[in-house]
Amino acid sequence: MTDTLKTFQQSATDLNVSVNTLKRWAKDFAPFLSPSGPVSGDGSSRRFSDEDLAVLRRVKEQLAGGASTEEVVEQLHAEGRGETVATALATREGASGQSVGFVVLTDTLRAMIDNQQALQNSLQVNRNLQGVIIQDNFNLKEENMKLRERMLHLEQELGELRKRDADYRLMLEQRLARVEAEARKSIWSRLF
Repeated sequence: MTDTLKTFQQSATDLNVSVNTLKRWAKDFAPFLSPSGPVSGDGSSRRFSDEDLAVLRRVKEQLAGGASTEEVVEQLHAEGRGETVATALATREGASGQSVGFVVLTDTLRAMIDNQQALQNSLQVNRNLQGVIIQDNFNLKEENMKLRERMLHLEQELGELRKRDADYRLMLEQRLARVEAEARKSIWSRLF
């Protein structure tokens, strides 16, 4: 085998995860990783091959996509890697000293926390949007009041113009009546 074996620190750096995360993944997904020789109690002497890193990159992608540990185990098994799901879970239970129920509960709680965070983010976005709508409503009310004032002013000007027009007509009609009256007088005076 030409693969070089990498330490926890080297592998964690390659995967861009913490060493503790990599240790947890090494326990949780042990059936899908190559045997690495003797492993100390804390797993610090474990070495990872390039194939192991490829599997762990796949694990990282699946977990980042929102899959639970059990879903990742099932996906890896469906891809033809490792042992059966039941064996993997049993190995996982024995390796980590935790029961499958505890792991499922932990994954469920993590999912609930993620969902709660998503809800809180959604509520914050809704609050921000509501604030924008309220501000727009106030702005529209101010614009509406300005438009009403302008309309009242224009109506007053129009009323004044109509009054001036009516006064001017009346004056013209009176002048016309006087001119006609004088014209009649002058015609009668010429005739008589």
